Amino acid sequence: QDRLYFMEWAETIFISAMTGQRVNKILDLVDTAYESHNRRVSTAVINEVLQEALSWHSPPTTRQGKQGRIYYGTQVSSRPPTIALFVNDRDRFNENYRRYIEAQFRKQLGFAGSPIRLIWRSKKTREVERSANRATKV
Repeated sequence: QDRLYFMEWAETIFISAMTGQRVNKILDLVDTAYESHNRRVSTAVINEVLQEALSWHSPPTTRQGKQGRIYYGTQVSSRPPTIALFVNDRDRFNENYRRYIEAQFRKQLGFAGSPIRLIWRSKKTREVERSANRATKV
C-alpha cells in the first residue's frame, strides 16, 4: 500500500496462494471495478453531489479575498469516468480541495476500484477558446 500510494482509489484484498484463502473474492472486485469504470452518471446527480459537498466545505478563499465558485459539473466520458467542473477560476482551487471533491464523488457515486478524472474548466479558458474560434472563422 505504501508503494502504490498513487492508486489510493484501488481496492485492496489480502489473499493466500498457499491456502487459497479469499482468492474467489478477486473476481468480485474485478466485476465491481469494471462496472464503476463504465458507469455513466447524469448531470443532475453530479450537481446534487456537488451541492452537498459545497454545503459541507466551501471552496477556499485566496489571499486577495476571492473565492472559487463551481457553477456545475457534468460527466464527459467514461473509461475512466471523467467529470468536467465549470468554475470561475481553476487556480482558486488548491490541491486539497480538489482531492476533497474527488473523494465526495467517489463516496457518493460509488466509483470503487476506478480512477476518476476531474477536469477543472475555468471561465477564462472558455472565453479564450471562444475568441480563438471566432478569429479562425473570419
